Amino acid sequence: MITKIAVILQARLNSQRCKNKMLRSFASSSLFEIQLKKMAQLSKKSNHNFYCAVGEESFYKILKNYKTIKLIKRNKKSVNADAIEDVFNYLKDVKEETICFVNACAPLLNHETLSDALQKFIDQNLTSLTSVLEKKTWYFDEKLKPINDNSACNTKVLSSFFECTHNFHIFNKKYFIKNKKYWNNQKNDPYLYSVNLLESLDIDTEEEFNQVEKIYSSIKA
Repeated sequence: MITKIAVILQARLNSQRCKNKMLRSFASSSLFEIQLKKMAQLSKKSNHNFYCAVGEESFYKILKNYKTIKLIKRNKKSVNADAIEDVFNYLKDVKEETICFVNACAPLLNHETLSDALQKFIDQNLTSLTSVLEKKTWYFDEKLKPINDNSACNTKVLSSFFECTHNFHIFNKKYFIKNKKYWNNQKNDPYLYSVNLLESLDIDTEEEFNQVEKIYSSIKA
């Protein structure tokens, strides 16, 4: 029976498509601190262990203000790599067997949503879980062929598709280290946990940074 999950917020400075997106000004704060504050809120009323995986001094200084979040020091390979097994090479030293990776680039994710997802994972004894956005529309593949039926002309009657939002992934550490992937894509592995459109907003580019900052500022005003 799983009792404690390692909830890990991960960040680095060398983002390529949106320079220094973690620490630059975002709605009078930064993406990093916005997510740290939510993690700190959740940690105060949770039995899980909370970590921040970073490898640069700029993050260490900020993290000192958040006493309930433990530091995981990432090595240079983890900070600079793109291969998933290298990015997460520190997991072998994390004591918990279940990992919840939290995306630092989704500022509108509510900490209550994450709390509910963690509880659902435990209550239903799930193998893995990931956040998704439900969609009903027409899709085409790279050869411009329809993936689903678009003949009805009414998207309301379509079966749902689910887009992975990458807000958070919950997975087994040993399985990940052995197979270099989160799950095996069988029934409920992963379990698909639906979030709303605002929570799903993930910042990868300069355009997304500017757009999501405006949305965030208007909501938090």
